[in-house]
Amino acid sequence: MDQPIIVRYLEENEKPDRWAIVEPLTFETPAGTVEVPAGFITDFASVPVFLWGFFPPIGRHNRACVLHDYWYDNRLFEDSLGQEAARRLADDELLARMNEARPHRKIRNYCMYLACRWFGRSWWIN
Repeated sequence: MDQPIIVRYLEENEKPDRWAIVEPLTFETPAGTVEVPAGFITDFASVPVFLWGFFPPIGRHNRACVLHDYWYDNRLFEDSLGQEAARRLADDELLARMNEARPHRKIRNYCMYLACRWFGRSWWIN
């Protein structure tokens, strides 16, 4: 069984959808082991509020989203794989993990993946 995701809601944060990881999470990925440390701040799925009814920011895809947020925030594996390959692997890993968590939601999962592919580049390069 996966480690539980233990978070603390950040009431004091200027954005109302931020959570701090309380205990580290470890992930095995095709590129290597990733440890998301305690204190890392996530919004889980970065979805505009008006789309929350279709693409909820919190759900069974939380684990995939925490890994993806951490991967993007830290540009993981960019030195070894290159910028585009590291980013693509992060997005591919998001899709694979969402499909594992919610296999009957493949269309929704794929739409969330496409949003990352289309709009994530600007986040990655900033």
